[in-house]
Amino acid sequence: MTFSQKQKKTLELLLKKYESSKTYNKNNEITQSFSILPEKIFPDYTNDFADVDKIHDFENDLEVLEKMELVAISKKDDRISKIAAISTDENWNKIRQILGVKDKNTRLKEEISFYSAIYDASDFDKIAKDFCRQQIERLEVGKKAQFFQEEAEKIIMLLNYILKNKNEILERELSISILSNSKAWEEKYKKKILKILRQNERFASLVENCEDEKEADKVILEECNIFSNPSYIYFKGSGTITLENGNSIKIFSDIPLALSSAAISKITAFEIVDKKIMTVENLTSFNRIKKTNTFFIFLSGYHNSAKQIFLKTIFTQNSNKEYYHFGDIDPDGFFILDNLRSKTQIDFKAYKMGMAELQKYSSYTRPLEENDLRKADSLIAKGKYTEILDYMLKHNVKLEQEIISWKEVSNKVTKSPE
Repeated sequence: MTFSQKQKKTLELLLKKYESSKTYNKNNEITQSFSILPEKIFPDYTNDFADVDKIHDFENDLEVLEKMELVAISKKDDRISKIAAISTDENWNKIRQILGVKDKNTRLKEEISFYSAIYDASDFDKIAKDFCRQQIERLEVGKKAQFFQEEAEKIIMLLNYILKNKNEILERELSISILSNSKAWEEKYKKKILKILRQNERFASLVENCEDEKEADKVILEECNIFSNPSYIYFKGSGTITLENGNSIKIFSDIPLALSSAAISKITAFEIVDKKIMTVENLTSFNRIKKTNTFFIFLSGYHNSAKQIFLKTIFTQNSNKEYYHFGDIDPDGFFILDNLRSKTQIDFKAYKMGMAELQKYSSYTRPLEENDLRKADSLIAKGKYTEILDYMLKHNVKLEQEIISWKEVSNKVTKSPE
């Protein structure tokens, strides 16, 4: 027999009431009844303007269930006022068969078993295991798991892939690889996955100073080598790159070169002739800036662990050089510099990121925003860059590096950094 959606909805709500009761759990000494109002199934049932034919069909559906002795119908003024389940073990089993579901306790055991198998497995990342442990704890105290099991399985697969990923992959490629659909990641799973990752202590230090969730999500994904678009690193200066296949690439100061992150991983030797090496925060400034005897690097985006390893590789082969960083003169710029120094253990010096530049270009400065104040306070509390940050706070100013590269470097080659 085929059952209508309204019939199934009726049985589903009654079964839900029963399986949430003390009677179901054998903890009740009195006899309980389980009933619902017709409006729970058909909201317009008591509306004077409701479609008469739809009302008639609805009532017929319920009468069929009554003839099957699954429910008892109460009426008032020729209208159904209450739908009550005829509560017997046999009837509840029939209802489960109609709905195609298992007994709640059976479902609960199977769900706990599903999460336990992953939690006990050796080939899953700790964060994926922690997610499973949390679901087990919820289920054991009578709460629902955060997601239906089919969806949870996809979430765990994505978590494990992302957290173990070592090679650059685009978001749409990730979606196709794990979900067999290029749009499913963005439409259904991205927000859920990133919420789990943001809340984990492994990423706490990475996102603590992000301006908003969007920035935090980008930082987390790039740290896991997941990109929305291909990631490139830009170079200009005098040097030679040697790849693992033996091919060499010459780099010149007047012809910038960009290599994908995938190509970067294939570099075996990086010889830099220039005496100075400078990372530049912004692509516009990278394109503008010209310094004699200086090799420039634009890392593009968040300085994730892969890029930090790359910089360490450059330093290992060019340890006799002087290292500089050119960024915005704002709290975020100094956070980037501090992250660069601490994560690579390279003594990057700030280039044109001081009070002299703030004073010289005071007409181009902008007031600090709330996020700037928070980042400044955080750095000052750690005793870092206190003089320049105190100046910014006192005068309520910050400056974008593009102003400096435009004003000072656009028309001539200046001396290399001292």
